[in-house]
Amino acid sequence: MFAPVAHALGTTALRARVEDHDFLLRGGVMGVVYLLLYIAGGGLLTLGVSHFLDDVMTGEPPWSAGRLVVIGALLIGFAGGLHAFVARRRDPEGAPAAWPQIGARSFALAGALWAVPILVGWVQFERFADPIWMMPHATVLGGLFLAYCVCSRLMGGWRMRGVAVTMGVASLGLPLGLLGAALPIRHFNHHLSDVVSVLRNPVTREDRRVTSRRDDMAMAPAPLDSPEHLLALVTALGEARPIDVEAEIAAGRMRMLEDGTYVIVNPDGSESALGGASDFAQAIEDADAADTRQAAQAQAERVAAWEREMRLRKLGGRLFTQAPAD
Repeated sequence: MFAPVAHALGTTALRARVEDHDFLLRGGVMGVVYLLLYIAGGGLLTLGVSHFLDDVMTGEPPWSAGRLVVIGALLIGFAGGLHAFVARRRDPEGAPAAWPQIGARSFALAGALWAVPILVGWVQFERFADPIWMMPHATVLGGLFLAYCVCSRLMGGWRMRGVAVTMGVASLGLPLGLLGAALPIRHFNHHLSDVVSVLRNPVTREDRRVTSRRDDMAMAPAPLDSPEHLLALVTALGEARPIDVEAEIAAGRMRMLEDGTYVIVNPDGSESALGGASDFAQAIEDADAADTRQAAQAQAERVAAWEREMRLRKLGGRLFTQAPAD
């Protein structure tokens, strides 16, 4: 009599175990999915903030940066919703697990892990070290840890605190860590300092340092200036008109000398010799020489301005060291 009931109960329990096992497998897959969504959203959010800062510095409209920020925030929100769904399915009662207490030491350690590599790099920058040695991965980890400490302290009493803290770390920790590492390096490169990131394979201890090269500051090409003096001579030649020598002599504006050459009689009675082919060739040479001198002077001024800008950029950008005056 009780055999069918026992069989039914056993079958139901076995089916429940199989369903729980299947859900755990699906939950593990979904866990990987929302973790990747957290990372992708935080990365896009960081990229959007970086582009926004660039647009503000250059005066460009920040529309493209705003789109990246919105997409990143949406991905983090979707990941948080998926995370909450999986957490609720795993624990239908919704009783949150005990959350670790974050003390002052954790905050100090996280802040030091984030700030010390930046300060060490900045001290080298102030002392004109080249290259500058930095540990950006420590800054990234410090930013994540610091965001975790802050979010845990603020959200530790929430019902879905695990989801909230993870969303906070993705929204704040990734930008704080990545930008905290990237912005100083970009600043140092802009001021013509190489940055070497100290990286090492934790297993093989292989040195994998990465060098971020200084910004290329090539001098702009010289503009195509027109030869003013030569053009003026050509213009004067183009405006020249043939003259009637006999009429000019009859009018007293020209006179023929004994050697058969002609001179121009000026209104004040003085005479000016007519130029020949050799005089015209000399005028062309003089105009070309004047244009060459003018171009050389302009090029020298451009080179001097470029060298001055290079010097100011190399010595500038520091808080405690001022570039000496020219």
